[in-house]
Amino acid sequence: MSRFWLALGMACFLLSGLFGGWLASRFYGGQLQGLQLEQARCSEAGKALESRLVLQNEQLDALAESSRQRAEVAERALAQARDLAQSHEDAANRLLLERSEGEECAVVRQLIDRELLP
Repeated sequence: MSRFWLALGMACFLLSGLFGGWLASRFYGGQLQGLQLEQARCSEAGKALESRLVLQNEQLDALAESSRQRAEVAERALAQARDLAQSHEDAANRLLLERSEGEECAVVRQLIDRELLP
């Protein structure tokens, strides 16, 4: 008879475990499903953010390259303007050093025309 009670106790224990598992799955099933949906949304949002970050970095690199190119063009233009200003200053200094006689306005006009016109 003791084997019977032992087997019955074991069966009841197993049945109560199965029933408890079923109750837990019913109770936590909705929460688990909600958490799985939230995890999927977060994963998709993370992928979207990552792709946007890659695009933003590409655009930032393009902007930096464009800025570097504009700086190089500006530097060349500045050097060219400095050379031109220096040549104009040299021409003006030559005009100031030349002696002239006669009416000053006419002489100055002739000197400027001679210097500026080829």
